Amino acid sequence: MRIAQLNNGVEVSDIDLSDDEACRELGRLVAHECVVLLRQKVSERRLYEIQMLWGQPCMPIINRYVMERRLAGKHWREAFLAMGAVSSGLKESGELRGMARVSFEKNERGRPTGLFPNGELDWHADQQAYHDNQRIVGLMSLWGSESSRTSFLCTAPVYDALNHEDRSMVDELRCVWAWDGGDMCPDIDGWHLEIIRYNMIPFDGMETALVDRTVTGRVGMRFPSHCFSHFKGMTKAESERYKAHLWSLVNREEYIFDHDWHDGEIVFMDQNITLHARPTNIVDSHTRTMTRMISYLDRLYPGNGPADHVLYDGAKLGHEEFAAMVDAQRRKEYEELVPVA
Repeated sequence: MRIAQLNNGVEVSDIDLSDDEACRELGRLVAHECVVLLRQKVSERRLYEIQMLWGQPCMPIINRYVMERRLAGKHWREAFLAMGAVSSGLKESGELRGMARVSFEKNERGRPTGLFPNGELDWHADQQAYHDNQRIVGLMSLWGSESSRTSFLCTAPVYDALNHEDRSMVDELRCVWAWDGGDMCPDIDGWHLEIIRYNMIPFDGMETALVDRTVTGRVGMRFPSHCFSHFKGMTKAESERYKAHLWSLVNREEYIFDHDWHDGEIVFMDQNITLHARPTNIVDSHTRTMTRMISYLDRLYPGNGPADHVLYDGAKLGHEEFAAMVDAQRRKEYEELVPVA
């Protein structure tokens, strides 16, 4: 395996992706480096198998409960249909939990077979409001990816460069999150927000520490790029001012890797201290189709699997308790739109 330095990331070449031990070594590199590019093609199933060598598949709690029908009823019907639609493009590969397409392509019912089917995407990370152990997304270009770009920003070197005053502040801050209606992706169809909302911010008031780390101990920030309400203990105005200050330190050319895609490439990216964005405006005349796999790293680093709780209002809520809160909220919203006879 050969490793070359990128701008705040690395590129790997000459690796045998059919060799499980070589792929485990790759996983250890991804865990620490946070952004790793490979210009080698594998099947979607092999991408899944590679990340399963690293850890369990990852799926947002509420989305998983909806798909398993643990959250059910008329008030969940639209969410269930939306979540099912974006996995339909994977039928030929079988059931691959944690994997989805990112594509505008439509199924027989006229709905996209993937996530984020059009428009630009602002800086974000997967499941941003969930307190959890390190998760990795493998994003692989399948076809039609030329002339599109994804940008990556690992915050570890930003944290390392903070002065004493900012470091002390950042170490203590806790982010409070609230659903903003989908400002990250303003061009997305309304039905698609069913998926994004429950992936990102299923319940207002969820909390995460601003500082996070990789399983290897590398420290950075879970930067609140969208759906940010405030820092706990600060007013919203104070929070916005300090967030703007931090963003002026984060949003710098030396920390951003811009990747212009070609078919058959993979970028593995951390989701705890790394942001990504899609500056390319993808529209329905485009054929860009990617596959996206998300997993933990607990098979390489035991004890770093999914957290068993969510942070909310200073407390740890078990998944069942949290799901019940989300269910009650969803039912209330549904009944306000469709009054019960």
